[in-house]
Amino acid sequence: MKYKSCLSAALMAVSVLVGGSAVDAQQVRRDEQNSVRENTRRGTIRSLRQIESNVVPAMERRGAKYIGAEFEEKQLRYRLKFVRQSSVIWIDVDGPSGQIVAQSGN
Repeated sequence: MKYKSCLSAALMAVSVLVGGSAVDAQQVRRDEQNSVRENTRRGTIRSLRQIESNVVPAMERRGAKYIGAEFEEKQLRYRLKFVRQSSVIWIDVDGPSGQIVAQSGN
């Protein structure tokens, strides 16, 4: 009986941790979206659509599949993520200029 109560407590703790991290991740994503929206509205950065229209077709011609983007508010950079075969490729793009500033992966 003692084993079952310990197991139940452990399962509850894990569910709280997982649930809490999901909520935190949603808030981070919402904050990121608000930052992009506000910076785009002010003309501080280019929109994600503008960035994607320049980078994604070139990467697709190289055989990479686009899987999404993140925005780094402090640096005003977009990080576009691609996958080609079993490799992940990250392309960092300067938000104000739209220029590629870094790439990692193959």
